[in-house]
Amino acid sequence: MAGSNMPYQCLEKCGKFLVAARGSNIDLFNVEDGSFIFTWSSVPAVVHGGNLPAGDEAAQLQHEVSQLSSVNIKVDASPPPAKRRKLSGNEDEKSETKGENTEKVDPESKGESKENEKTEKKQKKQKQNNRSETSGFESPSIIALATTNDAKHVVAITGEDKAIRVFEIIETEGVVEVRQISQRVMPKRPSALTITSDSTTIISADKFGDVYSLPLLFSESPLLSRISRETSQVTNRPFKPSANEFTIHSQRNRKALENQKRQLALRDAKETSPAFEHNLLLGHVSLLTDVKLAVLDGRNYIITADRDEHIRISRGIPQAHIIETFCLGHKEFVSRICVPGERPEILISGGGDNDLFVWRWANGELLSCIDIEREVAQALHSVTAKVVVSGIYHMRQSINREPTDLIIVTCEGVPALITLTLTSQNTLQPKTTILLPGNVLSLISSKNNRIILSIDTIYKAGSTTEVRNEDDQIDANLLSFTFERGDLIRDMNFRKGSVDAVEAGRKEVVNVTALKTLLYSLENLRKRDNEGGLGTVGAESVRGTESQVGDMPVFEEDEQMEG
Repeated sequence: MAGSNMPYQCLEKCGKFLVAARGSNIDLFNVEDGSFIFTWSSVPAVVHGGNLPAGDEAAQLQHEVSQLSSVNIKVDASPPPAKRRKLSGNEDEKSETKGENTEKVDPESKGESKENEKTEKKQKKQKQNNRSETSGFESPSIIALATTNDAKHVVAITGEDKAIRVFEIIETEGVVEVRQISQRVMPKRPSALTITSDSTTIISADKFGDVYSLPLLFSESPLLSRISRETSQVTNRPFKPSANEFTIHSQRNRKALENQKRQLALRDAKETSPAFEHNLLLGHVSLLTDVKLAVLDGRNYIITADRDEHIRISRGIPQAHIIETFCLGHKEFVSRICVPGERPEILISGGGDNDLFVWRWANGELLSCIDIEREVAQALHSVTAKVVVSGIYHMRQSINREPTDLIIVTCEGVPALITLTLTSQNTLQPKTTILLPGNVLSLISSKNNRIILSIDTIYKAGSTTEVRNEDDQIDANLLSFTFERGDLIRDMNFRKGSVDAVEAGRKEVVNVTALKTLLYSLENLRKRDNEGGLGTVGAESVRGTESQVGDMPVFEEDEQMEG
């Protein structure tokens, strides 16, 4: 689709800057007035021999593996000559004539034709997988952002290459730029991340249920590098099968030999471990959707949510393998969790359920819940699909000289902001609902009682499938609101100035199919009728127990949803 500004799928605040991810690129704005500052553009994912920067060895390996897995094996189309039987007399001519007549229905030929059909289907499926891996963008798209408390670094997840990228914000003589300083490919595709309060460690959760910690600044571990080289030397030894091209006598056996060589090379490539420091902290048995760090009574905790309706409370580093408790009560997947900064003992969670839950997470106690689907229905006057919570945000405002905790909720494909009040009795009370010109994609809060949110400019308001018409276009993909006496008021002065000229010059063609996968993927987490949860465990029976670090989930990698 042409003529529309690309929407921002992720927003984060980094000091005085607004960091916004647009497809594969990152834009930097002034958080106060929205003026444009800088754009970091991702280089298309092309590997050039050994010219990768430090830390990209795993990326090169992943590229080689993907190329290897998509190779079309070329086999000589002419089969080996068939064996001839010696016949006597006139039977020889009859048998030759019979052989010519039966050549069309030869069982071996039937088998070969079926094998060719299977090969063509596999190649067609592989092409479809390759198209899905690129997601329609020239470079891997950004699916999550996080910033450090010192406002110096930005961390991003790019889903297609399973990489965690670290950026540095550099300001020299009034000139600001964003520079990528490292790129590390994780063992499995990351799905959520956060950064410790001291701005030194990245906590990454992946789609296979594992949580890793890795240093913010990349440094190649000498021990891991040596082990990786030794492993590479062992795995790169040439494979010598018992059969070869001179001992096989059929096209089918020749294909089997080539497939065996390819699969062994692919397996050896996958077994090569990354050469950078990364420590496995804990493991779920399902896709992780969100991760948060919390501090209560001087102790650190890691809170994780997954597709199997679980919220797990684990101790902080270095005892993350110890489970304190679970918050159990969701019947559908948990997509977002929030720990209010001024009330760290409270946890608010939402996902595929109709309700939003309030917990005293330290002991897994459910305090209250509110029907969020009802609030959406009242705002839109109708709800045609199930509601999925895409964001939960907390702000503390002073209303009538009393501090008030406001909870802002966004839902996937819903053009509205739902504001709730978190009372002193730990209940959520509806406050106001603001209708917007497009679906909300991401949101951040800043000082001066302001929030900044991203709006979908491609799909129609209230829809995740129907594209806007030419007469239904909106130019503002970022909006700003301020709280006045507890109500949200549109800030009409936001995003004026140089950014308009930049936006006017970069109208781009948008692949709406790829964009839908990037913007609206949470509903895909909902289990179908033939899928069942893993059951629930009483919170009292698991407190203080140890988990199995690195539990493997029951889903295959290509069956997991890509967030």
